[in-house]
Amino acid sequence: FAAWRVWPHSACSPQRSTTLPFRNREKRSKVSSALIGNHLHTFAMASVAETSPVVPLFQAAAIAADVGDGDGASVWAFAWSVACEFGWFGAGYVVILVLIRTGLLQKLFPGLFRGASPKGAAQRRLAMKNLQAAASAGELDAVREAWGREKARGPLPLDALKDVLPALLAEAPGAAVAELAGHLEQYPGAHRQPATLNALAEAFVHAERPDLARAFVAELQHRLGLQGDERTRELLLEGGGVAAAAAVGRGKARELDGQASARGCLTAIKSSLNAKDADAALLKILAMQKRGLEVPPSAITLLFKVAKENGSETTQRVLSSLEGNVSLPVESFALLLNECLKQGDIKFARRLDALTQEQKTKMHYSIYEPLLKLFAKACDARATAIFADMQAQGSFASEGLCGCLLARCSESQNLRFAEAITEYCRSRSLMTLSLFKTLMKVYACCGKYELACDLYEQVLAAGLQPDNVMIGCLVKFAVKCGRRELAEQLLEQSAGADIQNYMWLIRAAGKDGNVGRALELLREAEKAQVAGPDVALYNCVLDVYVTNGRMDDALAFFGAMKDRGTVNLVTYNTVMKGHCAKGDVDCARGVLAEMKQAGVAPDSASYNCLLGAAALGVGTVRGGDAACWEILDEMSEKGTPIDNYTVSIMMKVAKKAHSPQDAERALAVLDRAGRARVFDDEVLFNSVIDACIQRRDTQRLAKVLASFTEQSTMKPSVQTYGLLIKANSMVRQVNKCWELWTEMVEARSLLPNAITLSCMLDALICARRVDDALALFRAWQGRMPPNIVMYGTLIKGFAAARDADRAMEMYHEIRAQGLQLNLLAYTSLIDAHARGGEMARASKLFQEMIDNACDPNVITFSTMVKGYCVEGDLENAFSMFSTMLSRGIIADTVLFNTLLDGCVRHSRFQLADHLLSEMEKYSVEPSHFTLSIVIKLWGKRRDLEKAFEACHVHARSGRSCFDVQVVTSLISACFLNRAVDRAVSVLDEMPAWRGCPRPDATVFGALLGGLVRGGALPQALDVAQRAIDASAASGVHGETWASLAAALAQQGMHQELAHLTQKLASAGVALPCGSSQQDGGTPAQLHGGHRAHQNIDRRRAPARTSVRD
Repeated sequence: FAAWRVWPHSACSPQRSTTLPFRNREKRSKVSSALIGNHLHTFAMASVAETSPVVPLFQAAAIAADVGDGDGASVWAFAWSVACEFGWFGAGYVVILVLIRTGLLQKLFPGLFRGASPKGAAQRRLAMKNLQAAASAGELDAVREAWGREKARGPLPLDALKDVLPALLAEAPGAAVAELAGHLEQYPGAHRQPATLNALAEAFVHAERPDLARAFVAELQHRLGLQGDERTRELLLEGGGVAAAAAVGRGKARELDGQASARGCLTAIKSSLNAKDADAALLKILAMQKRGLEVPPSAITLLFKVAKENGSETTQRVLSSLEGNVSLPVESFALLLNECLKQGDIKFARRLDALTQEQKTKMHYSIYEPLLKLFAKACDARATAIFADMQAQGSFASEGLCGCLLARCSESQNLRFAEAITEYCRSRSLMTLSLFKTLMKVYACCGKYELACDLYEQVLAAGLQPDNVMIGCLVKFAVKCGRRELAEQLLEQSAGADIQNYMWLIRAAGKDGNVGRALELLREAEKAQVAGPDVALYNCVLDVYVTNGRMDDALAFFGAMKDRGTVNLVTYNTVMKGHCAKGDVDCARGVLAEMKQAGVAPDSASYNCLLGAAALGVGTVRGGDAACWEILDEMSEKGTPIDNYTVSIMMKVAKKAHSPQDAERALAVLDRAGRARVFDDEVLFNSVIDACIQRRDTQRLAKVLASFTEQSTMKPSVQTYGLLIKANSMVRQVNKCWELWTEMVEARSLLPNAITLSCMLDALICARRVDDALALFRAWQGRMPPNIVMYGTLIKGFAAARDADRAMEMYHEIRAQGLQLNLLAYTSLIDAHARGGEMARASKLFQEMIDNACDPNVITFSTMVKGYCVEGDLENAFSMFSTMLSRGIIADTVLFNTLLDGCVRHSRFQLADHLLSEMEKYSVEPSHFTLSIVIKLWGKRRDLEKAFEACHVHARSGRSCFDVQVVTSLISACFLNRAVDRAVSVLDEMPAWRGCPRPDATVFGALLGGLVRGGALPQALDVAQRAIDASAASGVHGETWASLAAALAQQGMHQELAHLTQKLASAGVALPCGSSQQDGGTPAQLHGGHRAHQNIDRRRAPARTSVRD
């Protein structure tokens, strides 16, 4: 300030040099020159706070010495100059001090006095460190307190502002923008640059407040006129602010709809991916690709990562959209395949593998590895091809990968791929003891015990020494494949160190019937001190006695074991098994009692011995069934769990049981089989499926199939595939049948046998897909010689479709191939003609069948009888019935029902009575169809009491003969006899009938239709209300409600009609348009429409696939 005051008057212009008190111009010139130089030094010295005011004095003295004229004027001039210097310096010092204290100077020049005081700078740095520490520790209150204290002392550094932002957002998000913008406006010189704007905007976006980021950018533009740059636009795009980003920029705003750069597109994609919006990111990637811009592989990989987090459906959808449009990078394939490996999704992996081939992706180890692991476990032949391609590409398969692949081959029994891996390892000298052991496991899982034993010589040839684990396994496999010498050799090599080796050899001796050798091995083990207190070895010898039928020796050995105290649960179970094998159940129960007295609790195996013996008597010996239930009840009381063996035994009981009740009780074991995993054991699983199919228990069958699909890791054999196809056909899952067939033939490359192909053909026939069945038959006709079962199945399908001509084509093809028609083929051909009313041709085929020594069964006779009954030829029908009885064939319920229905249809009531007495004579169990026919019989005979009595008799007998058809038949009989009230009373009587279902829409529809036709509208309204209360109104056909509404309108019952319409609407039933009008149609028209609907329903009803109706 002093320099500013002196310079203009002393040096800057000669006109203003008169201010100096020197009259001699020459002296003034010298003084001025000296003052210019010295005042510059004075200004520099005064700019430091600690500068001493004595300095100008020495400078002025130097000036006086230079002048040196010695007169009095010079002295006074010198004094005046010094006084001016002191005066202006003091004034400037006071002014600057005031500006600093008031803070005005910091606002005008924020960087001028920063750090001027070392003490203040240290305090500032300490305050910023404390603020940063509080922010890192999440102490938001401390951060806000420091912010309030420090923001008035000057501008905060950028890092401090970023630390303050989360605290402001946590307290008042809306005020954070104003506070930060106000602080930057208060100190405009500190942060007036785009870097500050971008850093704080990015902090807002990362805090998941992109809206505040946009507001902050707009606020700084308004307050400071600060414009953003390309980074600002990217941040706003990342936060989703497309409009705000378009408004940011230098000069003219750049629109983003088609003009953005590749970097802008990628920023928009990144924004969608950060928001976990895979669909939006997908659209942007496709749009970018459509514009000809290159999509980076990282963006596609990141898209699949987000899609994977959203679920498999999203991943599938994204892949479908990108497929054919964008080339997937190697990283994306690796990511997706590893996810498939984690989830075990072989289907999706196959799709990805096909896509790599389609777009000719340059394969990488990261793709080869998951593909090989997946296909190895799925037993897919593609694994071998991929492994060969991997070698051709120069990728190296490590020992660890080869071991993992071999282990997966053992699970899937993929022997072909295992051998390819082994050949690779041998060619590169990678075979280690671990790989040999894993390969041995593969052979064992595939049942190739001979090959597993051959590995022993290969191990020795490779210079490796088998360990005890491998020797033990080799002993086991040698015993299984009959190589006793190798087993003995391995036993000697192991120096008798493992008891399991002795046990396997003892079992082998027992299998050969060499009990003496078993005892010798026991003595050797005792000498080698292998057995010790372990009773397993003694139990093994005891089992040799039992399996060879030497029960006396077994009991003696059992006594010796008890004397030595070497008995356990397995010992008692083995003795029980021996008694049960001889049929001595009483002795087995005695052992069970002895076991309980000894304090040994029986387990599932103990009861299974007794259960198996009791099951042998089911269906043949009286009391066998009761013994089974007694044992099961005891198991339940003792809390003994049901295991796989229990389930297997009871499935045999279910198939052998004569009564449906016993079969149901046996199958009910499946509902209690908590520990039994029937789908893990293929033999047990097949027995369960077979029992459910034989007993037609579709409900339990569906549960077993669902559990198999969700939980089983079984690799079914061809035989099991046939049973699975047959089972899924029974539960009407034909698409699942196709999936199983495709899995067997294509995925696992298994060759179906004739039985499996016949099962698949039958599944298609039962689903009314005759053409598909014929196409499948023709496709395999060249690879598998057709048999009569396949032809018979196709003929059955044509018969069900009432296509006798195509059925006869199959007949002529059978003759042309020289095959002999079997019972199924003849019966199906007869059924095809009987359904079409061609009984003459049916009779001819029936006679040909007898001439060819193919004996007809009850189904064949039933088919003939039904054909005659449909034509009304009851004489021939009964003649055929008599012929059947004369051949010693016992008539079943279906045949009697067919004759009964024919008699009732043609009003041959005496014949019907005779048939009913014959049913009692032959002890034929009536069915629900029998009861419905009897009800129709008494309805036609105008004896309604007898119809109700038949229902009561069946209800008291405990038979499950009631279904909807029986109830509707009874209601129809009531209306036929004009007993309207009695028809309505059926609703009240149904709950009292044992096994009778609750009234459903079919029952209510039949009642409403009859009441409307009979003009009983009040009763119809009451039944309608009961249908609504039972939540069955929506199931009643719309024409039934329309006829009721029209009848009410015709009778002028408009209030009741409005009330009914309102209630139906609340139940979700809308009356057809015009049905509520007064001119809703005549009763005859309405009744005709109802009857037409009934006829349509009958025509739409699916025909049964069986040749028997």
